Amino acid sequence: MRARIAASRLRLLSALFTLRKVVEYRFGGTLLSRLAVLAVATSAVAAAVAVPSTAHAQEFVPCSATALRNAITRANTTPGPSTLYLSFGCTYQLTVADNPGNGLPLVTSEIDIVGNKSTIRRASTAPNFRILEVKGPGGNLTLRNLTVRDGRSTSGGAGGGGLAVDTGSRATLDTVEVTRNQSLATGPGGGIVSGGTLILRNSTVSFNNATESGGGVEAFGPTTLSNTTINGNTARNIGGGIEAYATLTLTNSRVTDNADGEEAGGISIRTDATATLTDTLVRGNTTAFERDGGPAGGGILNRGALTLERTTVFANRSLGDGGQGGGITNSGAGAAATLRNSSVTHNQSRSAPGGVYNDGGTVSLTATPVTDNLPSNCSGSSPAVTGCVN
Repeated sequence: MRARIAASRLRLLSALFTLRKVVEYRFGGTLLSRLAVLAVATSAVAAAVAVPSTAHAQEFVPCSATALRNAITRANTTPGPSTLYLSFGCTYQLTVADNPGNGLPLVTSEIDIVGNKSTIRRASTAPNFRILEVKGPGGNLTLRNLTVRDGRSTSGGAGGGGLAVDTGSRATLDTVEVTRNQSLATGPGGGIVSGGTLILRNSTVSFNNATESGGGVEAFGPTTLSNTTINGNTARNIGGGIEAYATLTLTNSRVTDNADGEEAGGISIRTDATATLTDTLVRGNTTAFERDGGPAGGGILNRGALTLERTTVFANRSLGDGGQGGGITNSGAGAAATLRNSSVTHNQSRSAPGGVYNDGGTVSLTATPVTDNLPSNCSGSSPAVTGCVN
């Protein structure tokens, strides 16, 4: 800022010198010339040093949980956006809840937390609470370069062991690890539950557990992942990696080695939801059995609209008695799966088919091999999958 002001002043002095020469030539150096120069100088200086109309509060947060709580509280009450800079490599260990269900104050304003490789975690001896919650239409949280871990949402709560994003709120995670969080009974989203807008970039959601659904992420609102890994998460019920009820977009991402007990080891796409996966890997996910004889998919279970573009579905499994669709299950009259320039290979299920199982919906394959799946690739689907052999 100082450099820009100095440069502006140099340009100003040069312009004033030129202006003075012109005025003195025209008016003979009279009082008029001095007044003209003064008027121009006053307006130019005012423009050069004008203060921006929108304030942006910034604060360094010492390495203490109390300091972090106080900083968030101040940011919530400060007009305009706030940026909090955490201490480099610090572990902010939370031992008590700040408010019912949360270790830190509710985020109700626009707050950017720059982690500097720090960690926010719930202490192992602390009572159950999640780490963070974003609440209300003004809640807009950005997390950067930090780890959120060991949160545990309370039984009977809204879920989201690490982070909860309420309806109408927004959260953006950039270079963040959400790991080893847990949602207890009745609460979905072991790592994250979101009813608002959720964006993950260059991040990892790993080794979280949901007693209900959505081991890694439970998404009721629009969710976008880019260059993000969903790995090693588990759900007792549905969606070991992700369960989506709205718009889900994955680009250059990985959904790997997740597991659930009932329907979809990797990704569960609910009725009326839309999922688009581009340049993404779905690998090594497992579902254990079918609930009440219903559909199950080791890698992906789609009940809505699914599009794969340059995406690999590899080595997923549906292991329950009668389980089908080790790679992908497309279930329901309204379900539509469009696969382009992708592959579904080396997936396995207890019953045919092991690759792509179409159960009453529509499946379109374009330049997409479905091969080397056990016990078959698509045979056993109804209607049949056009372009799929065996």
